[in-house]
Amino acid sequence: IPSSLSSGNILRTGDVFLALYNNKGEFQRKSKQRFRLTVRKRYPDRTFVTTSNYLATKYSPRTSYYSVRDAETDEVIIPFDTEYTKLSADSEGMFFDLWMEGFQPERYYKLMFRVDNSLPANTFGETSTNIYDEDYIFKVVR
Repeated sequence: IPSSLSSGNILRTGDVFLALYNNKGEFQRKSKQRFRLTVRKRYPDRTFVTTSNYLATKYSPRTSYYSVRDAETDEVIIPFDTEYTKLSADSEGMFFDLWMEGFQPERYYKLMFRVDNSLPANTFGETSTNIYDEDYIFKVVR
């Protein structure tokens, strides 16, 4: 966890957009891929500055997870798991690694993300869970 990860860099509420990087679309079966995510407000606050609002690295809460599904059948291949599919973070943003050898070649897969917010979502003290399905698809080839 980077030292720059302060509560000011974590987006917990509002209309949040997760952008996936390092998705080439096709991966060799015997490879390992590191997927990178950045988090930003879908509609940033309007401010008058000389730099872009999108340059600052933001993070989702530590309770963020990924899942892999078959893109055609929507069958869950790797379910959300609070221990094994947790997103990692460094100074460049959030990331996770996938070993492609565990997937059936010549098939398409879809990545989904879940964020559990620890801040109360309403006055009853309940927490909220957000699922992000932005149609990030990749294929494993021989």
